[in-house]
Amino acid sequence: MLIAIPHTPQASLSARVLIETPETVGIGDRAKSPALPHPGRMSHSSLSGSRPFSAAGNRAPLPVPAHGSHTAHFYSSDSTLIGEVGQRLADALHAGGAAVVIAENSHGRDLAHYVESSGIDLSRAAREDRWVPLDARKTLGVFMAGDSPDPQRFGSLLGGVFDRVAAAVSTYGSKFAPIVTYGEMVAILWEDGNPSASLRLEDLWNDLSRTRTFHLSCGWPLSFFSRGDDGVAVDRICSQHTHVTPSLGYENLSGKERGRGALLWQLKAHNVLEHVSRITRQTLDYYRDAASVDSVSLPEAVDEVLAIYSRRLQLNEVSVTKKIRPGLKVFWSPGECKQILSGLVANAIDASPEGGSMYLSAWECHHPSTGIRGIRFTAGDQGTGIPPGSRSAIFAPFSAGRKDINIGLGLWTVRDLLVRRGGSIRCRSRTAQPSGTLLSVFLPTHPNLTSA
Repeated sequence: MLIAIPHTPQASLSARVLIETPETVGIGDRAKSPALPHPGRMSHSSLSGSRPFSAAGNRAPLPVPAHGSHTAHFYSSDSTLIGEVGQRLADALHAGGAAVVIAENSHGRDLAHYVESSGIDLSRAAREDRWVPLDARKTLGVFMAGDSPDPQRFGSLLGGVFDRVAAAVSTYGSKFAPIVTYGEMVAILWEDGNPSASLRLEDLWNDLSRTRTFHLSCGWPLSFFSRGDDGVAVDRICSQHTHVTPSLGYENLSGKERGRGALLWQLKAHNVLEHVSRITRQTLDYYRDAASVDSVSLPEAVDEVLAIYSRRLQLNEVSVTKKIRPGLKVFWSPGECKQILSGLVANAIDASPEGGSMYLSAWECHHPSTGIRGIRFTAGDQGTGIPPGSRSAIFAPFSAGRKDINIGLGLWTVRDLLVRRGGSIRCRSRTAQPSGTLLSVFLPTHPNLTSA
């Protein structure tokens, strides 16, 4: 099936741009399209008859946002996104309005299924130009000029779509019913490594909303924001929207709390879950390797840990300088030793700026207090540093030592294991330039194995 995007003479585009989608029909196509199959579909005699109905059961309609609003819709799972956005689209159609979806194919199909399960006859809505599904990536290809969106092409293309939809609402729907739009083009540009074009496109949407009447929700996956400095990126995104929608239970927060602050806390919670999951997987792997004490070559253990993090090092363009004396050995369980090294390496990667360097060193020494023999291992980074009053807190669970949304769970587990085995850890950091943090651990050659 082909979606024909109408052309207006203001821009030098072809008379009709065809975007192919597998199951949906869009603006300008008056031929009857096949109904989207969905289990449990209800049969309604009209598009906006009884109150909205979802696959989850009967429910009251969500309040439709005011026209002209622009929402950054952050989400942690596809199912959450489809449920929240799908209900908005269905509510608008039930109210006699229209829904425009500019998404990638999988989300477009899922949203269509969700809306149809609410009792909407999508075939009829499409014929009336009140249901308009567009392929996001192909729509981008129409108005992008190189790496940047062309304002004239964008305004001509999308302005024409909303003019046609507004006329359809006046003819077939209710005069003051909402036009609700969901878009993923900004997220696609961001994911493709073009954040400047993504933010520019947000500006163009804001410009269009001054001359057209619609509500827009832009989908932003939380998985895009996993680095410590992503709080700055999120703040920039939020600043271009009138509303921010965190998707994990913020219904009862005040208006201010539901803005940028709440979103940053949601990102932190999301990162906590991801980090806990990663640590748990690593700990289970190391536990299988911790059943017995053996002679552990420290240089080899460090190389194994770096191999685990090689992809993260490559993506963040972080270089590693090693100064580890050959032949260093400790009589530890290999799993516990690697777990400690892994926690230190992961922390240094997280703290390092893109294109930065981290430093690993190791040498034989004696504990300054007890005099027992062991190895001093250090991991340094070129990050922003940790203020003096916050340095002890980095070893507490779920604390952030830096001004970002990272957490300190990994260092908490490292410190706990070292203390139980007769070792120690200390932190030196500098916030003034050149900034950075150095974590230093003492690994006794023969650890205390009496503590569980």
